[in-house]
Amino acid sequence: MGIKDFIILASAFIVAIGWFVTGYLNRVKDVAQKRLEYRLDALEAFLPVWFSIQKDKNALLQPDIFAQLEEARKKFYLYGFKDEIDLMEQLFSAIYNNKLDEVNSTLSKLTGLVRSRIRKELKINPYSYKAVRK
Repeated sequence: MGIKDFIILASAFIVAIGWFVTGYLNRVKDVAQKRLEYRLDALEAFLPVWFSIQKDKNALLQPDIFAQLEEARKKFYLYGFKDEIDLMEQLFSAIYNNKLDEVNSTLSKLTGLVRSRIRKELKINPYSYKAVRK
């Protein structure tokens, strides 16, 4: 076995290793992309609830808001972090116990948390906002 044969075998080995590494890295990227999609979907499920409450202060009395809340709750349980799930449960508890002050406080915390987590998931710097001058 000469030097030419050794170079050919080494080249083939390097190509095979590169193929496996590329496959592995693509799989890692695909999993990260899917995770991001599910996380964003879960966090964005809360936004219709928040928009409804912002539009109408009596929205918590409407039956459709509970369907939106249940959908957001389900997605938080599936894809949320512990602090997000805990705040969602606090919100539900406050709503069912008719504690308006606690609802407002928890809603404020949850809204801030969802906003910051969406920005974090998308890697948006919270201080990158630049005002547009007219």
